[in-house]
Amino acid sequence: MTLSRRDKVVALILVLIILLLIYLMQCHWRNRFGARGDAKPVGEVEYKYHQVQRKYSDRMLWEDVESKSPIFAYDWVMTKDKSDARITLNNGMKVDMDPESMVEIDESREGVGLTLRDGTIRADSRAAKGGTITAADGTKIDLDQADAQISTGSNGLSVDVKSGNATLKSQGKEAKVAAGEVGSVNKEGFSKEKTLIVLKSPAQGAVLEDASKAVQFSFDAPAGAEDCKIQLTGGKQRRTLSAGRNSHSAVIADGSYQWRVVCRQGEKNISSAAGAFRVRPASAFALISPSRGQVIPANQAENLALHWRGGGRVKVDVSRNADFSSPVKSVETGGDDLSVAKLKPGTYYWRVAPVRDKTQSIQSNFVISDKGELLAEADSERPAASAHKEPKDTDAAKKKKASEAKTEKVRISASAPRNAVIEPDAVSANVKIGWTPVNKAHSYRIRIAKDREFDEQLSSESVSGKGQATLALKPGAYYLRVDVTRRGSNKVLASSKTQRIDVKKKKLPPPPRVKSVQAD
Repeated sequence: MTLSRRDKVVALILVLIILLLIYLMQCHWRNRFGARGDAKPVGEVEYKYHQVQRKYSDRMLWEDVESKSPIFAYDWVMTKDKSDARITLNNGMKVDMDPESMVEIDESREGVGLTLRDGTIRADSRAAKGGTITAADGTKIDLDQADAQISTGSNGLSVDVKSGNATLKSQGKEAKVAAGEVGSVNKEGFSKEKTLIVLKSPAQGAVLEDASKAVQFSFDAPAGAEDCKIQLTGGKQRRTLSAGRNSHSAVIADGSYQWRVVCRQGEKNISSAAGAFRVRPASAFALISPSRGQVIPANQAENLALHWRGGGRVKVDVSRNADFSSPVKSVETGGDDLSVAKLKPGTYYWRVAPVRDKTQSIQSNFVISDKGELLAEADSERPAASAHKEPKDTDAAKKKKASEAKTEKVRISASAPRNAVIEPDAVSANVKIGWTPVNKAHSYRIRIAKDREFDEQLSSESVSGKGQATLALKPGAYYLRVDVTRRGSNKVLASSKTQRIDVKKKKLPPPPRVKSVQAD
């Protein structure tokens, strides 16, 4: 088949058009994703604690970022658990990122801004020439000489303005939020409320260096306010503390926190603006449990969990000797706990040291008791020694007592997953736990708390005749333990080891951004 002159001309024109489009796409690609050496940074990112990661716009992988590193348009920045970061843009706007937050650097004709993909940030545009934040739902927040805290999550968008003004724009509608007001955007639309309670301590952005000391909360509430509560948020965890008229104190683990006070005034609820502070340990590491010199019953030491506070990779040693010779356990780990199995009765020494600087090693000791079983009800009522001589038992009575004593010496071990994931279309994860039933005369109590010591117990459920249960848990960190009790009694005969369960919401990747190709 031969092509006519007209067909050849049309084919040539099509080829030229294709080549022109390829050239324009390459120009656009170089303009946006050009070599790092050619691109100009739009600001810098710095951090003070733990791990912060950045993903370049033209790469797929996340990488750790050095403090005070330059950032470029369309880069992503993400903070890990207990991490924080500050982004300073060239236009003067400063953005502080809370733990487990993610932002994308935007660039448009109006200038450089941020898109808050997840978490909480505090934006300060008082020294900037304007500032724009875009929320994950598309809401635009124009900051006018403002200092504001912006949070996004399952409940929608919240903008807490400390000073200046913020204009919220969503679906063709606008709402102006002034200093001392909190604006919200959700499925119902815009809402706004005034903050009538003034936070005093901890001061905004305060850093408390000693996690062992109680945090002193204080605030000023208007006349008639009562039933005040402190809503404390750290990462994905939430706590509610009952407060008095204007103060409260509580020991809080290290981390970054936001807090708000809500009181009852007549028939209405009044609240404060959101405050933020950080609790940091005085040293890089601290041993949490077992405490120094703690005596642990043998039946609770079959799989003993060592727990410490600190970040980064560490070396953990456990030994029967104070000089740590012939260790029974010696491993490197990047976590904050370690299980040691089948420890025999005796004194043990353990230490934790940063891999990069072992001179900062800290150590402690604990004791495994040879008396492992807890007393049962019948045993507790039986006197250790009689004040007067009792008649000798018959052989049958001795056998019966021996059988009863053997029955009461119970042990229990429970199993639960270390991590659980909530699917995007669910509000909680179904976590299955199991244990080996002792016998039909016993019941089992499942205890769930937010702390290892079970001071903040969330749930206590009794189960009879079963060896498994399913728990519906929302996002957060939980501690679980199974107790053995005699039916009809609350006295604990034995307990399983305490286990931690981390429940996280499964995050879907953001939809791909498609940019139109435009000629220069």
